Amino acid sequence: MAVEQAVERLPVGARVRGLALSPVAQITLWWAGSRALVIACAAFLHWIRWPRGYFHPEFRSTLAVLTSWDGRWYNEVARNGYLLVPGHQSDPAFFPLYPIALRVGRVLGLSYAASGILISNAVLLAGLIAFYRLGRALLPERDAYRAVVFAAIAPMGFAFSMVYPESVVFAAMALTGLAALRGRWISCALFASVAALARPQGALVVLPVAAAVWRAWPKLEPRARGLAAGAVAAPVAALFSFPLYLGSVLGDSNAWSKAQQAWGRSFRLDGFVSAFGELPARGGTDHWLLRDALFCLAYVVILFVAYRAGVPRGWIAAGALMVLLPLETGSFISVARFGLLALPVFWGLAVLARRPAMDWGLRVLSVALLVLLTLTMPLIFP
Repeated sequence: MAVEQAVERLPVGARVRGLALSPVAQITLWWAGSRALVIACAAFLHWIRWPRGYFHPEFRSTLAVLTSWDGRWYNEVARNGYLLVPGHQSDPAFFPLYPIALRVGRVLGLSYAASGILISNAVLLAGLIAFYRLGRALLPERDAYRAVVFAAIAPMGFAFSMVYPESVVFAAMALTGLAALRGRWISCALFASVAALARPQGALVVLPVAAAVWRAWPKLEPRARGLAAGAVAAPVAALFSFPLYLGSVLGDSNAWSKAQQAWGRSFRLDGFVSAFGELPARGGTDHWLLRDALFCLAYVVILFVAYRAGVPRGWIAAGALMVLLPLETGSFISVARFGLLALPVFWGLAVLARRPAMDWGLRVLSVALLVLLTLTMPLIFP
């Protein structure tokens, strides 16, 4: 019994297959392996020039598939700024932080495509490490480590390697939560603002931040209370700063909302009902819509597991809204990708995988789906 207790206290990295590697080193290996797999699949698509969908990427460069879909729009914003075309899909629908990062990469001598791929992959590693440290504060260490593994090999995780801001938002949310737990309110406000300026869903990190502030409030000094309140306000202020910016450069503070409507993302009262009504209306013939609906169901179930395991309610609420709020636009489309930013989903998976057989079964399934979904990326936007 004493030996078993001693082993239980060993760092998780030392227990993985007997390797004397630190948890960070283990996480780095999972990151490198999963990213190599995604990049290899992208290169394979370039090599075979297939499949070609109704809107397929150009295969003339090796990693072109990773710059496709929304990546083209982020590239356009980085190059030329914002332009609203009323009634048509246009770029004010895309938040500004990621295009700014692409422009910085361009100033340093990289192409926009190379900047995006480099930023997305590098920031993901930082995000996984921060996510591990955040998880250790909320769950047993083994669960925290498994959660990071599942995040690295998530089936929709190819988006983490694309010219998309998912990696940035994932890392910013993990760093926000970590800073909030440590009472570093200025850092918390900064990271929360980054999350909100990269994607509007990033502003949902306000919920776990507010919960952390609520718990810490009685013990805080007056100055610390002011900083903590600022951390809660930061993501909301960052979110609303974007329409104000669009108002100054385009003369229309509603440009984001108008662009969203053209992309089919306007919120409506009957949106949730319409999203479910869309499934039988398609007669089960839209396999991609079914994909997103099944992922949505899985996310909700796993979030419930995370809730039962004691994951803080602020994180559960943020995760649930991350997955369910898009349904108010009347469709399940892209919910599978949005779930990448529902951090407690990975904690729920870690709890489900506490038995070794389930753990490795879920890992094999995740990797298989990651390969399949990456190879079919040209057929439908993520």
